[in-house]
Amino acid sequence: MTRDGWKDYFEMHVSTNANAMRMHAEAISKRDGWVVPSDGWAETQGMVHTIRSLEGPFAYLFLNDDGLGSGIVAHECLHIAMAHERFVIRFGMGYGEHIGEDEERLAYYLTSSIKGVYNTLFENKHIRVNT
Repeated sequence: MTRDGWKDYFEMHVSTNANAMRMHAEAISKRDGWVVPSDGWAETQGMVHTIRSLEGPFAYLFLNDDGLGSGIVAHECLHIAMAHERFVIRFGMGYGEHIGEDEERLAYYLTSSIKGVYNTLFENKHIRVNT
């Protein structure tokens, strides 16, 4: 997924249910050489796997289409934004008490991620639950 102004990207994969999402994540993990968690899939609505390589996507976003809503999208997009901070721009996540430029940058990236994911899900008819 890319958006205007982004120089990097993450991949989003939407599956029909939790089991299909697990199988999809496992197929990609085998191809790319990383390990998928083995438990908790029955109740999993989404998962982000980060990649520390500078080539290709910096993360994979997996979503379960069954019951997908804005809260799940927001939650997973925060993980995407934090992965961007840690692995793309190499910013330490030590935010202080007061909101500064660094925290605002994270908030704006989160907003952009949510808009991009939501618009893509809507365009591909995955959004059915208004939460």
